[in-house]
Amino acid sequence: MIAIATNPEHRAAASEFFELFKTAWEFYRSGEEYDAVICCGIIPSDIRTSLVLVYASNELAFDQQHQLQVLQQDHSSEVPSYRGWRLPVYAGLASIIGNGKRHHAIAGKTKYSLATEIKVGEQSFIRIGYDLFAEVRHLLFNGQPARFAQVPVIEIHIAILRDILVEHQIPFEEVPPVPAGYNFIVCLTHDVDHFAIGNHKCDHTMFGFLYRASIGSIFDLLRGKKSLRQVGRNWLAILSLPLIYLRILPDFWSKLERYLKLDRASTFFIITKKGEAGTTSSGARLARRAVRYDLSQLQTSVSEILAHGGEIGVHGIDAWRDTTEARKEREQIQALTHTPEVGVRMHWLFFDSESAGKLDEAGFSYDSTVGYNETIGYRAGTTQAFRPFGTKRLLELPLHIMDTALFYPAHLNLSPKQAMMRLNDMVGDMRQFGGLLTVNWHDRSIAPERLWDDFYVDLVEKLEWAGAWFCTAAEAAQWFRRRREVMFPISVSEPVPTSTRSDAGLPGLRIRSYHGERRSQSCAAKDHPIDPSFSEVLLDDAKEVARAI
Repeated sequence: MIAIATNPEHRAAASEFFELFKTAWEFYRSGEEYDAVICCGIIPSDIRTSLVLVYASNELAFDQQHQLQVLQQDHSSEVPSYRGWRLPVYAGLASIIGNGKRHHAIAGKTKYSLATEIKVGEQSFIRIGYDLFAEVRHLLFNGQPARFAQVPVIEIHIAILRDILVEHQIPFEEVPPVPAGYNFIVCLTHDVDHFAIGNHKCDHTMFGFLYRASIGSIFDLLRGKKSLRQVGRNWLAILSLPLIYLRILPDFWSKLERYLKLDRASTFFIITKKGEAGTTSSGARLARRAVRYDLSQLQTSVSEILAHGGEIGVHGIDAWRDTTEARKEREQIQALTHTPEVGVRMHWLFFDSESAGKLDEAGFSYDSTVGYNETIGYRAGTTQAFRPFGTKRLLELPLHIMDTALFYPAHLNLSPKQAMMRLNDMVGDMRQFGGLLTVNWHDRSIAPERLWDDFYVDLVEKLEWAGAWFCTAAEAAQWFRRRREVMFPISVSEPVPTSTRSDAGLPGLRIRSYHGERRSQSCAAKDHPIDPSFSEVLLDDAKEVARAI
């Protein structure tokens, strides 16, 4: 059992961290004996354990007592690293100099070590130069800047802690964020922003289409972003516009049903308010944000999506800022789909510090807004679903990959080859850490003028080859919720987890047991991951696990 000693303001972050690193833990209780104790801001005087991890970016009385030098680092310093991963630190960073004592391997190319290990009697103390739970709170509440978007920082913090426990031969059990039979989870989602070009006549959307499909296609051909075949498809689409407006030809932007053929599972976020732009954080109303379709146009598509096991969620307009409006938007989708659980993603990814609480109060099951408009990656620093601070039930399914971020000239502006190289790195992260990869491919992105359908097909095939479980966002939330409900008994003498329920149709959970045997010292980079001694069984219910362990 791991014990946590931390300041009251970081107890919520500590609790959420150990939902992501799912292992047995409790807040420190005086007089108890533990396998390891993590101290963030508080170091109890009566610790009974062989291993103590002391996290802080400021100098402590402990440092003075043991002649440790604490050197503050500013954000302009080199970014530290661990096993080849960059490790940006946001809430305070210090180098720890141990007067010739053995340094732990959290260093990288920085001048000083960020961790030092010392022995005090029979106890090992590892002094680390940042506050773990302050970092977790910052990442889950504020997110990280786009320059570090490619770094799953929280997963690296988990890897550091796991490696320290293994290196010091601490036995423990973990429920990894990896569904049984798969390597990670993928949600293929689609924001429905336009639905039909027939809804757009002599507006900015139509004129934008004409420019990008004609002149823009030629420029894309010259830059290697489109093929000659795609240019031809776009010019044919332009020529077909009059016949589409006359309803003689089918609308080439009405492609929702095609996603059912391309996807392994589909989630569509649709807007319930035709012509409503909503309000920005400054109070402005941007006319371009309003959609031209209404729910009646989507009725046939919605019925087919639901019949094929797909999901319909809310693409929110005002839900992010107003609980009453959020509840109305949820109820409209529930009336359309007759489903008890509804998720949301905000249009244009509008979100603020109070949004999660309002969405939770409005009765949404999950949100999938926390991501970047301008790039791809891990805005919250994690590959996993998490519960935003202050919410009771809502889970956040972070958005990791968005088509417009990859290809728009104002954003990354990548060629298909460059984009796939970026995504290869993220697939590698998922295979390394597990968790959830959320993809957003807009409704018209597989149609003229974007024609990102070939790339999308290649991406889905790559994810399937990598061992992904494809599911709807609601199913992913359900799986993570079930994992969160796994309970480790308080008694340290009975480390067998129990699960409160089992969900038919979802992949099982794994229980991974580390036996306290020392790891191989030959593996030090992320390309050659540590291979500790552990065994793994499926967690279907408490009785089966009790037999297996």
